Amino acid sequence: MLKNITLKLFPILISLIFILPVLKENILSLTIILLCLNVFLYKIFAKDFSLFPAKNLLLTIPFWIVLLTTLFTSELNSSFLHVRHALFFLVIPIFFSLVPKEFFEQKKIDLYIFVLKTTCLFIAFTYVISFFWKIPAWQYDVVFNNESRFRNYIYNDFKCFIIHPTYYTTILIVCVAHSFDEVLKEKKYLQLTYVFCFLVITTLLLTKLNLLLMILVLTSMIFIRSAYSIKIKMLFTFTMLSLIISFVFFTPGIKNRFIETYESFGVKPANIAFDSTNIRKAIFDSSFEMARKNWLFGVGFDNLQNNLNTTYKKNYNSSFYINHNYMTHNYYFYIFLSSGIIGFLFYLLYLSNIIKICIKTNLFIFKLFVLNALIICFIEDYFYRQYGVLYFNLVLMCFIRHSETIKAQRN
Repeated sequence: MLKNITLKLFPILISLIFILPVLKENILSLTIILLCLNVFLYKIFAKDFSLFPAKNLLLTIPFWIVLLTTLFTSELNSSFLHVRHALFFLVIPIFFSLVPKEFFEQKKIDLYIFVLKTTCLFIAFTYVISFFWKIPAWQYDVVFNNESRFRNYIYNDFKCFIIHPTYYTTILIVCVAHSFDEVLKEKKYLQLTYVFCFLVITTLLLTKLNLLLMILVLTSMIFIRSAYSIKIKMLFTFTMLSLIISFVFFTPGIKNRFIETYESFGVKPANIAFDSTNIRKAIFDSSFEMARKNWLFGVGFDNLQNNLNTTYKKNYNSSFYINHNYMTHNYYFYIFLSSGIIGFLFYLLYLSNIIKICIKTNLFIFKLFVLNALIICFIEDYFYRQYGVLYFNLVLMCFIRHSETIKAQRN
């Protein structure tokens, strides 16, 4: 009886984790703890004392990079924040590998993604309703410093959900791909609701890279994932691109964001004259300079921010970094600058293992998910924040276990 209770709790607890975009970090951590506890109880009641597969240790490499670097470069107490951020690299691969495989069959995967998509749809509607409720009409088309009033409101004033919009729209890419795949493969046209809403909210949030990736995913899927005739594919593509161009034309600020990328890329931040483009360029240049000087052992995770701020101060006569701590905005640099070449090589080993696992599967969404994460890591410290590292490891392990389930069924 107790075993059956733990079995019934697994899909509930996993589904709860998939509503992560609306949960606070402490509640997310509590949910993970409950899942781990349920795993322990299941193993005891089922008298199953098998351990997790040894190969899954490769999926925990980032955690050991952070922990070992911290032990050798600074006091653990002062650097616990970085270790805590990397903890999901250890917990999720181990405990998800101990969850019974029946909870990663296709129906369960579809359930988890449905929960994620519905949560994200709820966020999108909440964003829009909250904006129209609190912002006066005369401000709707205001653009200041190349930011629309909607983007500014969500980034700075909206407090209901604390997930960063870039992280949110990164999740939307997988959600859009899953919904559109169901449209193309199973003719579930109601799924276009998700596609349309997620495309609109990504446009409104002006997350440039994710908007471009979403457009690329949708257009490529029409040709790669559908069995329609070339005529239908071209018509579908033309209709969708026309819709997107209309969004771009009528959305305040989005043209300014793309123009800013072109005009500000080669302009250094000066005094209070800076924007998202030249700040990112300054961060990249400063990170590259630090990498040349500290390539062997790195500066340590605990010292990274101070070293970056010192480099910003030395190279730029600007206040862009004073009121806001800008990390590397590149997770590859984050690992390299903090742990040196040895830690970075181990991180590449970790990535190569994931890519190898992904390529061996025949799961399109899995491949898209991994590619999307690899790209986002070039512009964000994506696995540093809890939402990024938890989302990635959660979906990664679900797809890995799902591919193992498929393989077992075939054999």
